[in-house]
Amino acid sequence: MKLKAITATLLTLALLQACSDGSNGPKATPSALTVVPTATPEGAPGEMNTLRFRVTLTEPQRRDIEVSYETSADTATAGQDYLDTAGSITIPAGSLEGYIDVELIGDAQEEPGETLTLSISTSGNATATSTTVTGTIANDDSACDAPFDIVPNPWLVNGADPLNFAHRGGVTDFPENTLYAYSEAALAGADVLEMDVFQTLDNHLVILHDAAGVGRTTNGEGRIVDLTLAEVKALDAAYWFIPGEGTQRDRPEEDYTFRGIATGDKVPPPGYSAEDFRIPTLEEALARFPDELINVELKEDDGQGDYERQMADLLLSYGRLEDLIVASFDDTVNGSFKALAPCIPTSMPLGQGLTAFTLFLSTGEFPAMPEHIAAQIPPDASQIGDQIPGDDPIPIVTAALVEAAHAVNMPIQVWTINSCEEMLRMIDLGVDGIMTDKPLLLESVLTQPPGERSCN
Repeated sequence: MKLKAITATLLTLALLQACSDGSNGPKATPSALTVVPTATPEGAPGEMNTLRFRVTLTEPQRRDIEVSYETSADTATAGQDYLDTAGSITIPAGSLEGYIDVELIGDAQEEPGETLTLSISTSGNATATSTTVTGTIANDDSACDAPFDIVPNPWLVNGADPLNFAHRGGVTDFPENTLYAYSEAALAGADVLEMDVFQTLDNHLVILHDAAGVGRTTNGEGRIVDLTLAEVKALDAAYWFIPGEGTQRDRPEEDYTFRGIATGDKVPPPGYSAEDFRIPTLEEALARFPDELINVELKEDDGQGDYERQMADLLLSYGRLEDLIVASFDDTVNGSFKALAPCIPTSMPLGQGLTAFTLFLSTGEFPAMPEHIAAQIPPDASQIGDQIPGDDPIPIVTAALVEAAHAVNMPIQVWTINSCEEMLRMIDLGVDGIMTDKPLLLESVLTQPPGERSCN
């Protein structure tokens, strides 16, 4: 018996030693490794900006993970736009992320954004979700001293299907206003990512819809304008989200599928990290989605910071001049932004929109507004009842209005359409864009053959 006891003790010690160094015994749960596509401004002449790729794991590992990388030219030119580089980084045991840096070469040449490819391979207990990723060098040299041209208007669909606007990334389908929501909506086929922007107490631009505060969607409380960026980033932006239902309270804990990913208490889906479930900054979204159409809504400014100037400078630094619309209900905010950045397309604010609709009702004509790229309006007056009072909602979007707007080169983008029947009706009216909380539903409608679309 004594010999057996000694043997058992030695075996236990051997197993403990094997597990402690990770070379034998049970392995850690395998991890997905993702290198996140990114964009960054190129910088001024003589300046060396850095294109920083974030590398993330879904699971921490017992041993270091080595990631080898190498750059290659796409539309960018090595030695002229960036420095070709190869090497490796190590994600230490227990860590979840690392960074790969590529140096850029700034200039003053106005040109489209350019791209390079980063090829990667991994060693250890991690599998890459993709072996290549694109880096975008954004043009930051455009002079924004002239208005954009509404002719031709790139937002007119000219009889084709309307654009699928993922409202806040898809309020019902995904945890709204998160990088995860925007990524998933784009992958599902949404054409435009719609996002609302507020300014934090310390003057950072972040993506959130509610002026009243963060409490509806997160595990925190307070208005964005009263919180610092650090306080905002500590929140779980998917805390109250239930897939297919949106934000809901008082449900069983297991219904909140994404709760805890942002805080590190739950493993993220492959290809994502905790950061993708927090409230993002606008710059993070611009860096993440350089090739997606974006609709940015300016919210009410608190008057304490240079909100419109900061917004204009950021969009210009990422070269977002032709594939983005800046919207605002507030005529004053809209006008202030246009004065600072006349080259960036805007949609009609509410006051001008009501004037245009009143003129249409009396004359049958839609006023030409070359200072705006689109009219973003509700289907009827029920969504702006305080502006057009009455017991019966007045229809706003009609075939006649769409035709009159098109006659002056103005696209009609309608909000917020969430039923299949209304989606079909808007398609039949010939609108150019449909904003929806359910981009997955709209995409399923649009993928049906035009003559066979139904809600069955």
